[in-house]
This record gives sequence, C-alpha cells and structure tokens, in this order.
Amino acid sequence: MRRTTYTNWISKILKEIANRRGDRMIENPAVQFTLDAKAGEYDEVSDETYNFLLNEVEELSKFWCDQKEVPAVQVLGAIFRKMNLDQKTIGAVAERLADRYAEAVKPFTEKNIVQDEGDLDWLFDMETEEKNQGLSPKEIYKFVSDRIYGQDRAVKAATMLLYNHIHAHKRNILFAGPTGCGKTEIWRVMSRLYPNIRIIDSTMLTMQGWSGSFKVRDIFSSMSQEEAEKAIIVFDEFDKFCEPLYGSNGTNYGAAAQNELLKLIEGGQIYFPADKGKPALELDSSGISFVFCGSFERLTDVKTESESSMGFGNKIQKKDAYVQYEKEITVEDLVRYAGIRQEIGGRINQIVQLQGMTAEDYKKILQDKTISPLHQLERQYGVKLRLGEREREKLAQEAERTKMGVRYLRSKIQQMLDEQLFQNDEQDEYELEL
Repeated sequence: MRRTTYTNWISKILKEIANRRGDRMIENPAVQFTLDAKAGEYDEVSDETYNFLLNEVEELSKFWCDQKEVPAVQVLGAIFRKMNLDQKTIGAVAERLADRYAEAVKPFTEKNIVQDEGDLDWLFDMETEEKNQGLSPKEIYKFVSDRIYGQDRAVKAATMLLYNHIHAHKRNILFAGPTGCGKTEIWRVMSRLYPNIRIIDSTMLTMQGWSGSFKVRDIFSSMSQEEAEKAIIVFDEFDKFCEPLYGSNGTNYGAAAQNELLKLIEGGQIYFPADKGKPALELDSSGISFVFCGSFERLTDVKTESESSMGFGNKIQKKDAYVQYEKEITVEDLVRYAGIRQEIGGRINQIVQLQGMTAEDYKKILQDKTISPLHQLERQYGVKLRLGEREREKLAQEAERTKMGVRYLRSKIQQMLDEQLFQNDEQDEYELEL
C-alpha cells in the first residue's frame, strides 16, 4: 500500500473522531472500488495498474474486518492492532497527544499527569474472548437484549449459538426477516462479547477464478489461523447470494458459488492456493459456526402465492408483507423457493424468523435511553437534544416506510444535529427539526 493512501485514510478517520463523529459509519473502500470496476471505470487502464490498485484496496479493506461499513473509531482500532505497538511506542504517542492538548488548551502541571495504561484498552480490544469464556447464557442474553429492541426469539437463538460455540459445539442457524428488523445488528452487538465474529456482505462474495475483489478465502484475511478456526461467520444478504445467476451459456453460476461455499460449511480441512500475491491458506473449518441472514422476500412471496392458490387462505397484500414472516419457514422452503442447495439446507440446525418493525416500535426505540440513537448521540457529543412529537412521529413513519429501520432514525437525527452544529457548535442544548 502506498504511504500517501495510508496517510490519507488515517487522516480521514482521525478527522471524524476529532469532530466527535467516532460512531459515524465509514464505508469499506472495496465497496466503491467494486462498483467502479463493474461500471467500467478501469477498463482503459493496463492490467498491471489495475492489479496494483486492486491489491492496494484489498490491503486497505482489511481494516474493515470484512464488513461493508463500520464506525470510524472501529477502523482506528483495527489500524492500531495491525501496528503491533509496544508499550514504549504507545507511551510516545500518548505523550505527543498530551503535548498537543497542552498547546490547544492549557499547560499541564505535574499533578495533573497520571499514567494509566488501561486508558487505551478500547483501541486494542484486549483478550475479550478469554474473559468471556465463562459467561452463562443468561448473562449473554441480558447483554444483547439490553441493546436490541424486541426480537426475543432471535436474541435467545444467537445467545445459545455463542454459548455453544465458545464451548466448542458449533452450530449453523438462519435468520429470516424483513429489512430493518435487526438481523445483522444482533450480531454486531454480539461481536462486543466475542470479537471473533465476521459479518460478510454475501453480495460482494465471488468464487475462486472469477473477477471480483472479495473471494471465499478473503473471509479470513484479517484473522490468524487460530482465529479463523474459532470464528463465527455471519453471511448478510444470504438470500441474494443464493438467487440463480445464469451466464450467456446457460450455466447457473449461482449454484457453482454455493458449491464452493459448501466445502467450507461442511467442515474439514480446506486449502486455498496462493493467488495474486496472497499466500496459500489451509485451515480446519469444523469448528466454525455459520449464520445466514436475509429477508428472503422471494421465498415468502412465492410461498404465500402458492398456498393462496391452493386455498390455504386469502392472499396477503404487499402492504402487509411483514405478516408473511409469521408463516413457518422450513428447510424444504429454503430449497424449493430460495434456491438454497439441499446440502447447505441440511446443515442448518435452526431457522429463526424475525418480525418486521412498525412505526410504533420505532417510536418506542426513540424513547429508550439505552438503544435510542437520539440518546446515543447525546452521549457522544455531550449535549442535550430535544426532538418534538411531530418529528418523532414522522421519523417513525419513514423508518417503517423505507424499511431502513434504526439506521434511518440515526441517519436523519445525525443530519439534523449536523445542521445545528454548523450554525453554532458551542451550545449545550439543541432543538432538532425536520
């Protein structure tokens, strides 16, 4: 990776954190690179130049730990972990920051300076895995349920998967539910207890020998072999990955993609040969747990229409589509309607169905002092935020309509706050308006 590229990205991340936006989601550079490549942006460059740029973005994307987007502060933490800093270097960095603080605010007196090596633990994500080996299911469940609204059945299922996984009993489960219901967020919260969770955007995944910057072997690119063999891999948007994809010659490349993934899921010794400067990788996948998340809208639509045509009830209207997730989804449904191979379906131990969130749910989330993005931003910026009833109602309605869920709430509240901060960033209290 070029030094200038590395410097520019660190500068960007530090700027976000310095401006009290450490929780702002930063997109993995591999996402835009892939979109540009598909749009033909690199068609005119030489193969040598393209491969150079590809290798650079792949190296940089490791800081996102295989996720599509992560908070700025998490990227910084990954950067620090890659550095393998010793205590002497950490001390030197801390002293430089202290000097800069003294220049900007006021000089220190000796009695103000207290050495505390624990202050930087949040950057280095210390041995959380070992610390949490002894957690009971109820302790895991409480930690997650305190940070997730509703979806009790899904939280319990995730709890038991983690509990069994850290005791060397692997499990594979599938989460099916409408967009914005919290499927992926449960695992983001869970990763704070067990950092060795990797959330993969299945739509970016390509097979060995295919064009694309993210292959099956790259799932483990930011892990040691020991970490890889103890990982929990969460495939987001898995329903999109399983949809049939036919080439001009009639070949179903979607089935071929599942075939390569099956080798990983069924457990055993897996070997990835060296590829484009990446070393060969061999690992035992028998201890890896897999989670498959998706909306599976095609499955619920087709299944509902099929049952309606056979007289099993009135056809559900599109506006009531969330009701479809109340119907039990079976492995047979996954194979018949979702395009999932029988061999993969047979290795799914549990199917968990999450329900869609309503506007009333989002209003309650806004009021919750723990999980409300409004209160999270208050804590992050150290200010008081007031949000009127009209704004709350509008935000809740739009969160339901757009199916973006809590992500929509946070995004809109952040935009409103940014506008207020732009006008005056020295207030202690702000009235947010749409």
